[in-house]
Amino acid sequence: MNYKKFAPILFAAAFLAVGSGCGDQERLENEQAYRKTGLEQLDKGDFEGAIRSFDQALGERVGIVSNLEEDINLYKAYAQIEAGRTEEAIETYHALVAYNDSNANAYYLRGCAYISLGNTQAAVSDFKQAAKHDPGNGELYACIYERLVSVGLSAQAEEYLEKGLENNGDSAAACLSRGRLYLAGGDYKNAELELRDALSQKEERANLYLGGALKAQEKYDEAKACYEAYAKKNPEDTKVLYELGEIAFIQSDYEQALAYFEQGLAGASLTNKRDLWAGKIKALEFSGDFKAAKKEISAYRKDYPADELAKREHIFLKTRVK
Repeated sequence: MNYKKFAPILFAAAFLAVGSGCGDQERLENEQAYRKTGLEQLDKGDFEGAIRSFDQALGERVGIVSNLEEDINLYKAYAQIEAGRTEEAIETYHALVAYNDSNANAYYLRGCAYISLGNTQAAVSDFKQAAKHDPGNGELYACIYERLVSVGLSAQAEEYLEKGLENNGDSAAACLSRGRLYLAGGDYKNAELELRDALSQKEERANLYLGGALKAQEKYDEAKACYEAYAKKNPEDTKVLYELGEIAFIQSDYEQALAYFEQGLAGASLTNKRDLWAGKIKALEFSGDFKAAKKEISAYRKDYPADELAKREHIFLKTRVK
């Protein structure tokens, strides 16, 4: 599940005196049990159920704020976003910031939530606060840069590219963050160098980004090997399945491409459903299965009616299938 990538965030609750003893121990055990149930529901894609379980967990020891409560609220916020309740997640982040106005994680995650709602002005403001309160975190700069570039805010992103590349050091974390920044900035050769260095230090996440740098340089077999290594450790990550599908498509292995796209679409949590679905349609078309491609694109257009490229593709497929 993608939720595992998030760092712990602090949940803001009023501090109330809670007595210790057997009663509190029982409440603690109940809280942990509800948390476990919530995580199981997340793994199954039952986000509404997970939210209820996490709320039950937090209701066991109202007013207590410890690492456990922080952890539970991290997962709760993730579940809220995945359930389409992004505004509620933002309210949770409001409370986090109100309690601790130097919580960089809360600012960053709230900024990401704002991005998903199209409120780029609020997102830019939150990202600035996140960087202000954690200025030495190179990976944070990389994440912010990637987020801003993804929504066309290249000018605002540029400062994070520059500051992030100033992050000195030869640690795996430093190499990974610089590699990600070089990759996002289009400097694929330097990205490859930094990411290979991170990988040599056993930073296995580097495989995902190294695959991107190699793919951009048309080193497809090497990129595929990196993606496969990453997928082996992160089978639930649909982003890498899409990339593997893209490479298979480029190499004209449409059957394999289709398999990767379908595997991705079967995931419980999809942050890139649109890309995977479009990839599946493309693979079906190029493999000659126009009937299946037409059926898929008809369903796709119901979910994404504004996609003009899909509209034109639908018209083309209608000429192939009566």
